Amino acid sequence: MPIAEADARQSGQAGPPAEAVGTGGYRPRRRRWLIALGGLGAVCVVVVGVLAGTYRPVEFGGYWGGPFPGLPTGVGLRLVNTFGGSNGDLYVPPQHGVVTVTESIQNAGPLAVTIEAVTVSRPEQPGVTPWPLRTAGQAMYLPEYGPRPAKGRPVDGLSLGPGQAIVVGIPARMSGACFVPNGWTGLNFFYVKERFLFFTHWVAIPVGTQLKFHEPEARGPGMACPGG
Repeated sequence: MPIAEADARQSGQAGPPAEAVGTGGYRPRRRRWLIALGGLGAVCVVVVGVLAGTYRPVEFGGYWGGPFPGLPTGVGLRLVNTFGGSNGDLYVPPQHGVVTVTESIQNAGPLAVTIEAVTVSRPEQPGVTPWPLRTAGQAMYLPEYGPRPAKGRPVDGLSLGPGQAIVVGIPARMSGACFVPNGWTGLNFFYVKERFLFFTHWVAIPVGTQLKFHEPEARGPGMACPGG
């Protein structure tokens, strides 16, 4: 075999073709990029999940009190404790009928949320009787600004956009048929259940004016029971 031919064959066996060298170097780099992108995506998912899990943009809308179209107002409600320039409290006398608590909600966040429920007491407390008021029907809503329809609509399932505000009417009854003659209590908050993405939260919102009434209790010795 000629020396030149042998040298040529040995040179050909010294390493892979140039194309093979280029391909072998590209694949590890591509895998590293894919791993990096996958890690970044996982971090983004975690961050979005944390933010969505803590996103509670609903707050008091600035409007409260007064009758709500289509819902019972109650009997004998009046403002008390208005001395010294105070806004006072709304006194609700003992009664068996339905009283409507009129409040407002505003979405102060940059994204829409869905209102799943509005109540005067959180219902998701197993074994705990709602007190001092219990919800007595479907909460309704009207737009806070602009023309208002003559009748409210059910608030459950409403998508509340950024900056949007609504007036809500929450029908309620006192938790007991009787009351403690010298005992007083109040309602400082109402509750909104909001949903954002796949997270739901209960949010306690301060009422515009505190409701004051005698402590409702079950019938028993020493209790006063209106209407017998």
